[in-house]
Amino acid sequence: MYPIRMEVDWEKLDSEKVVIFINKDLSKFEERVADFLGAPKTVRRPLDEMNSKLWLLMDGKMNVDQIVAEMDRSFSEKIAPATERVSRSIADFVNMGLVRLIRDDCQTESE
Repeated sequence: MYPIRMEVDWEKLDSEKVVIFINKDLSKFEERVADFLGAPKTVRRPLDEMNSKLWLLMDGKMNVDQIVAEMDRSFSEKIAPATERVSRSIADFVNMGLVRLIRDDCQTESE
């Protein structure tokens, strides 16, 4: 499986951390109130060091096993057990609609 970031706005900060910008799911009424009040229509979600690295690795070029190995190499004891923690983080990104998983035989779709 190859994790691939969905098309969402994000930026890499100087500190090697990533911030993801997620559009709020507002009803028409909530959108009008937000417009009137000048409230933001996006949520700024800063990621910690490990999830920032994971986000950068999920570009469709590496499969889950390769990403786990790279995360383990980069963070060693801080991420142990790497397989469980990386898999859980990828699942969280998928559940939030920020990442999708492509099977090995469909990998060309991401290129």
